[in-house]
Amino acid sequence: MKKSKILIALVAVITLVTPMLIHAAIAPGATFTATANCGIYEGAVRVSASNATVTSADNFFCDRGKQLRATAIAGSAGTASVSFTVIDATDTNAMQLVGNVNIGGTSVTVAAPSNNNGGGGGGTQVQQPSKPQTPQNQQNQQNQQNPQEDVNDKRSDNNNLASLAISSGKLTPAFHAETTEYRVELAATVTSINITASAADAKAKVNGTGTKALEPGENKFSITVTAENGAVKTYTIVAVVNEKPLVYTKYNGKDLGVVRNVKDIKAPKDFVETTVKLDGKEVKAWKNDAMKITLVYLIDEKTSEKNFYIYDTKKQVVTNIFKPTAILGNNVYLVDIPKELQTMEGFQYGKVKVDTTELMGWTFKDKAFDNYVVIYVMDEAGKMQYYMYEKTQNTLQLYSKAAPVTQESYEKLVKDLENTNKMQVICLGVAAVLTVVAIVAVVFAIKLKKQVK
Repeated sequence: MKKSKILIALVAVITLVTPMLIHAAIAPGATFTATANCGIYEGAVRVSASNATVTSADNFFCDRGKQLRATAIAGSAGTASVSFTVIDATDTNAMQLVGNVNIGGTSVTVAAPSNNNGGGGGGTQVQQPSKPQTPQNQQNQQNQQNPQEDVNDKRSDNNNLASLAISSGKLTPAFHAETTEYRVELAATVTSINITASAADAKAKVNGTGTKALEPGENKFSITVTAENGAVKTYTIVAVVNEKPLVYTKYNGKDLGVVRNVKDIKAPKDFVETTVKLDGKEVKAWKNDAMKITLVYLIDEKTSEKNFYIYDTKKQVVTNIFKPTAILGNNVYLVDIPKELQTMEGFQYGKVKVDTTELMGWTFKDKAFDNYVVIYVMDEAGKMQYYMYEKTQNTLQLYSKAAPVTQESYEKLVKDLENTNKMQVICLGVAAVLTVVAIVAVVFAIKLKKQVK
């Protein structure tokens, strides 16, 4: 009985310990899943792979405590790994930016499957899960269906790189033949980068290397390797150039920087691209010869607000903001109203709303005109105009600075006019009677004078 208990205990121990002793691995080309926890960090997430190709990844943004997951295909024998990095992470405990933070990932051993079908024997156990139907797998199935063609084709299918390097910055992750996607962060002053690469097989051809011009923001470059048998592999480098402005100017006491990444910026109607000198440096600008206006695109780094600004090419200074806006079917441009024009007798200057657009303008101090608003904007011809907006009818029209008239005021004006007309008739009647009397008096006086003689 005692021996039986000891035997049962040993079996239990072996049952618990055995799984921990088995070192599981996966075969080249097999799929595995990588996970990581965001912990205390928040921010955009970059997924990197070494000796593996990421096929899908979700949750590209970290929230506190969120679980991240990615699926990848293992490369050649060795170690395959997938890691997660939070870009410009926010530490939610300290509530401050802490830069890029690696929050971990998953590493697996990649081993060639054993040909030993027997039961015993040591070595690493290789798991061979089913592969997803990728284009490469489909090609492999086609090759298996045509074994004679594969046997006859002696050309090399090696389309790996032996090296990949750049002249500025550092590739992330570090180069590995099976890793095809890389990223490099570059300073704002870097304007070009030289890419060099060599093939692992002397018979393979490499394209996409050389000196590349850079724009602020993301620049994507592809390096292709074509094996002797025509198989192609593409390596990608995303070079991110810091977009911080290099040229600054002042407007209304603010330091504004020239936005360098303007490839997605749509110029206002009828403005064409040009260049101007700002602070002694050439910058991109837009001009409209008919309006005689030149624009530059600037950013207030304190608020991150970007806008077009009017630039005086003769004085080489920024003179006003320029915001293209449509108000009730009228294409106008909002500008900052000069201080000397902000004060008008009988008006209150401040923020007003015209239809759905908020801007600076005037309201009447007289409460009888509460439904009216006056604005000062630039029209499509480049001319500054006053417009009056009427809320109840939702209409906008040019304003001549004459005060509007309410219905009550209009009725009073008509009544006063009628009274005035009556008084005029009476006065005319009196004047006519007096005139007749005067004429009679004169005639009578003349007759009387003759009789006396």
